[in-house]
Amino acid sequence: MYYFEGINKFNTFSDFLDKLSWKIERQLLKERVNIYQSLPIYQELKKRFSEQLITIWPLKEEEVITWFDTLLLMRRLLIELFKTGIESDKIHILMEYPLIFGNHMRTDYLIVYERSIIVLEFGMFNQDERRSEERYTKKLQESITHRQVIANIVDKSIDVTNYVLIYRPEFDRVHSVINTENIDYNNYEISLLSKFIQLKINTQKDLLAINQLDKINIYY
Repeated sequence: MYYFEGINKFNTFSDFLDKLSWKIERQLLKERVNIYQSLPIYQELKKRFSEQLITIWPLKEEEVITWFDTLLLMRRLLIELFKTGIESDKIHILMEYPLIFGNHMRTDYLIVYERSIIVLEFGMFNQDERRSEERYTKKLQESITHRQVIANIVDKSIDVTNYVLIYRPEFDRVHSVINTENIDYNNYEISLLSKFIQLKINTQKDLLAINQLDKINIYY
């Protein structure tokens, strides 16, 4: 649905979240749809989805709200990556990527760096820990399937991996209460994802011919 060539372009697009002071709310998605569906950016995202003809399956209104939430988490992730000093213009982000040979499924995001593709799926839980484990297992199976579909198509030299990030609501709009514990939890999960991406990037760098030659030099 969207393709961003570099971190800066992604941040420019998602800047509307700061203007809205967007928060990941604990209220039901249907309730949040009723509140935010009149926003111009909400309608713009719906229109974009329709125009792109991404899938034969109809768009659920609740999905638009989850796009807002995950875009917010992605902004935090990319800030973490930028702080590490990576080449931000080499990171490509694809949002709602259609799997043409995957029964019209879509990935939440693809993070692409040189010869590495990370299939990223998000899921939110709002109940107890048992439910969170079930949520993770379901999303993990989806991401594994998406990864396999992509790996079957691209060249074997491309490293295709998958990652699932389960996040928690951070704000109770009804009572105007910020849940700092959940914010800390989400930031920790984002930190882990950042480290995973860094690992993949460093692995790619190690495979560069010049770096392989440098390793040989240690034997002199």
